Amino acid sequence: MPRMTHEKTVLILCLVFFLPVPPTALAQYQETAPPPADLTVGFDSITADQAENWLTTLADPRFEGRGTGQPGYLKAAHWIAGKLAEFHLKPVGDGDTYFQMMPITRRFPDISECLIEGPDGFKLPGAGNLGFEAYNDQATVTGEVVMLRFNGPDPTIPENINLRDKIVLFSADEQALNRAPRLIAANRPAATLRVIAGTPTSSWQTIFPGRQRRAGRVSGTIRQTAATKLANALKVPQNWSAKETAIEIPVSITIRMRIREEKAAAPNVVGLLEGSDPKLKDEYVVIGAHLDHLGTRGGSIYPGADDNGSGSTAVLSIARALSLNPVKPKRSILFIWFTAEEVGLIGSKYYTDHPILPVDKMTCMFNIDMVGRNEDQGAGDADADNEGHIHLVGSQRGDTELHNLILAANRHVGFQFELDMESVWNRSDQVNFFEQGVPVAFLFGGFHPDYHQPSDTADKINYPKIAAAAKLFYLATFAAADHGKFTMKTGSSE
Repeated sequence: MPRMTHEKTVLILCLVFFLPVPPTALAQYQETAPPPADLTVGFDSITADQAENWLTTLADPRFEGRGTGQPGYLKAAHWIAGKLAEFHLKPVGDGDTYFQMMPITRRFPDISECLIEGPDGFKLPGAGNLGFEAYNDQATVTGEVVMLRFNGPDPTIPENINLRDKIVLFSADEQALNRAPRLIAANRPAATLRVIAGTPTSSWQTIFPGRQRRAGRVSGTIRQTAATKLANALKVPQNWSAKETAIEIPVSITIRMRIREEKAAAPNVVGLLEGSDPKLKDEYVVIGAHLDHLGTRGGSIYPGADDNGSGSTAVLSIARALSLNPVKPKRSILFIWFTAEEVGLIGSKYYTDHPILPVDKMTCMFNIDMVGRNEDQGAGDADADNEGHIHLVGSQRGDTELHNLILAANRHVGFQFELDMESVWNRSDQVNFFEQGVPVAFLFGGFHPDYHQPSDTADKINYPKIAAAAKLFYLATFAAADHGKFTMKTGSSE
């Protein structure tokens, strides 16, 4: 989701009942009424401390950024499943597990059979020297060489240097590293290798159902000592990477790759809280959040604390709250943590194409994505201005009763809703349910400078905000489950 600016439209609810609250809370949220007495146990079980405990786990390096198809995602999925078992939710996935397995194909370079060939019989073996993060179906990539060194926050490529269809080796200091790869890629080289001091590693590629392979360019890393050997073979000065420089070498080299494939699967995590009414429990409400993030890229872990550790934590909090509350909703609640949202909402599309429970029994769907930070888009819309604010998206596209139900639940939470972010409507998982004729509501905290960066870490999270979001949709989910079927506006599927 790219950052964007917007003009705020704030809906401030007029509350009938008010409770005394601490002065600090008054500065953050509107005053609130107590929750219904029969929902208090679950409501009070949702705390900022619990959110911090779980989100710190999900954003921990051991889960490696939860990239779909990467080992860290599977670890996170199993951790969520363990919590669902702890809460005594019913496993309704494949084989009576908590997993709905989405088939994928994984590709990985066999680095022992990869190498670079250069002039005069030069060969550089891949093992220990090369790592590939992006690659295509070509067994070989051949091109003349350009060597670049970038320094500082504003790297540039000299106008007289042509990178198109070349093999680019580059090094960059910490300030230049974020921009340099994009700058190079925009000039359409055949392959790009970043020079690093350590041992290069390779990344899996994942091919998802219904998606074609991309004919992308090759990119990866090369060890400093190996780059020096290659530079020597190309008769390039040994200090080429010591200062800002750009060297075109009218000599071709060839990268030879061997890519192996294997069949695998990536799970949506699913658990069911059965409704208390025997006649109504076949109908159900869905509440979900995507569990995946960007994983490990370029040797960096993208922890995805806000995106979407925060939403995953909120849904987990709601699952626990509903399991603890003595009074249960009349209809069932299906909890889903989606895979592959970051690569095109694929996990939620897989669910709606292969529903575990009949879609015509689904009354509505709630989605939570990025609710752990205050929106911060710079001047005029800073973090401090957005405490207690949150975006409510899509709830007015379907049944107005669903929208009003959420507003009523908010009397007990006190958010100031902003209704101005329909521009992100197509960019999270609720849209796939809406396209099946299901009314939806999407809770979204807004963008900030750490969005899709390795700096989206747990220490920057606003844990009371996650707890407030969970309390809001806890009440709304319960009310929706007792409400029953919602309708769609005429023409609302546009």
